[in-house]
Amino acid sequence: MSSTLTANLEERIDETTRQRVIENVAVGNANNVPESTAPLPQKALPRFFEEKIAKRIGHRHLVKLAMQRGRVTAAWRDLPDRMHLVANQTKLMMELIDDYRAGTYRRIPWHSLAVGAAAILYVANPADVLPEALLGIGMLDDIAVAAIAARVLRRDLKSYCEFKGYDVSEYFPEN
Repeated sequence: MSSTLTANLEERIDETTRQRVIENVAVGNANNVPESTAPLPQKALPRFFEEKIAKRIGHRHLVKLAMQRGRVTAAWRDLPDRMHLVANQTKLMMELIDDYRAGTYRRIPWHSLAVGAAAILYVANPADVLPEALLGIGMLDDIAVAAIAARVLRRDLKSYCEFKGYDVSEYFPEN
């Protein structure tokens, strides 16, 4: 049987193909899993990697993709909104630190203030795990650190929003 499994960015594969891939790969029946039509590399090491390692890993990930059809696309589409939300939360952390320093807001534990300040310092520091010079991925570690800090400080940031009279749902939408 020589059929080709294809999926576009929206992961639109029919249910019959999806079930067949899940069943065949789950039971280790690699003979019925659609094979790649790409030519194999000529050199020995790349050919070994392609035939032995990538094929095994690829089949496993193909099953995961088939089982979670649509979830990957939805996550990809939501990415800009989530990044914008993290940016707003980071601005809120900076504003909270400024108000604490100015003495206008003191209802935050010292450890929460330290987490927020450390996250802001990490984001502002150009020497971090993934340098900003790496186009496309240089900001990922900064976004991750800011998102984690906002998650840890969620309760304190919500209280600060209420203190400032901001709409909490703009910074922390209920999903």
